[in-house]
Amino acid sequence: MLVASVIVFASCSSDDDNTTTETTTPTTSKFVLGLGVTTSTETTNFVLGVDDLMTGTIDLQNQGILQDGYRDYATGGNTFYSIGGLGVTDVNAYTLATDGGLNVNNSLTFPLQLDGFEQINTTTMLGISVPQDQTANAAIQFYTIDIETNAIVNTGQVPFEGVNPDTANNRIFHTGMQISGNKLYQTFYLVNKDDFNTPNTDTQYVAIYNYPEFTLDRVISDNRFGPAGAFNTQSGVYTTENGDIFTVSNSNFGFTQATKEAGILKIPAGGTQFDPNYTFNTENVTNGGKIIHAIYAGDGKLFAAVSTKVLEGPDGSNGFGNVYSDTNLKLAIVDLNLKTITNVSSAPEFTGNGGRSFAAFKDGNSVYTAITDANGTTNIYRTDLNNATATKGAQVDASFVGGISKIAQ
Repeated sequence: MLVASVIVFASCSSDDDNTTTETTTPTTSKFVLGLGVTTSTETTNFVLGVDDLMTGTIDLQNQGILQDGYRDYATGGNTFYSIGGLGVTDVNAYTLATDGGLNVNNSLTFPLQLDGFEQINTTTMLGISVPQDQTANAAIQFYTIDIETNAIVNTGQVPFEGVNPDTANNRIFHTGMQISGNKLYQTFYLVNKDDFNTPNTDTQYVAIYNYPEFTLDRVISDNRFGPAGAFNTQSGVYTTENGDIFTVSNSNFGFTQATKEAGILKIPAGGTQFDPNYTFNTENVTNGGKIIHAIYAGDGKLFAAVSTKVLEGPDGSNGFGNVYSDTNLKLAIVDLNLKTITNVSSAPEFTGNGGRSFAAFKDGNSVYTAITDANGTTNIYRTDLNNATATKGAQVDASFVGGISKIAQ
């Protein structure tokens, strides 16, 4: 095991003082950001610890921990994970050092790149790899990781042919996973393996596995809405405190066609079938739209980025139309039980970061996220969940914010 202590410099400065100072006083908690800087030739990723998200400017001048390759981010307990992708198979685990810096443990490496990484309880992370080779003899890989020891403690394999019997023509793309009781629920959609068209946008699929055995129970489908989630957004499935499972279809971003309206379905806690009495069309309610990105915010609610974009189909000159664009987003709170959507006030319309997980983090009754405005300026926004009001915070001098979290000792 390799554990290194990395000094992190204070990164919030006032508008008239751009100097930075080393953090040396003990601290009990710190915000951590995954930041990306994109040029005409490449994107470089950094992890940065800061004490304050709401004032001044957050920048990478003489600070930030360089990450190798593509990165997405997740949090488990008091660990911030930098997850490799696009061929990078390692996961760097960051914890808070007593001097206010970040300790990094880079001993966690997987045989394949991860396509999902979720906290499933206070001690355990769950990883999944969905290989590009999806022939009948290939398999979906599952891993459970102990947060404290940063070690893989269990693995499992499920052949693709059980989840997708048409491996000759289609691949499955993973969009999310959650645990409820002794079941693991995975949302996915089908993609033609030759031209990447999405032929089955009128049907939603959920694979249900036995946990922790990682054996396939069944695959269920429903045609009230299209596929749940989208490529690499981890936005397909959520679980509530009582174990109910909700699957979210945006019927838009990441597909080559849109044949159904957007909506949410429910699987009762521990169940193996969709609830026929629960249908939540998110487009035909007040403040409605398509839920592209979301995190679970507790009490049966999602904190979401909802698109109000009007879909344009292909006209012969515009490829697949605008179904791939992650635009016209607004922040909103979605009540899964009341089937309502409440707009967050004082937050501008924005464009998302496309196929990556939602950079949003719940801290008490607040959610922190980042919005890049029409002028290309990125700011942190803190939303009060009690009154659905956002407050504009620090400016972030980076191309995008890929992850936000808060860790403590």
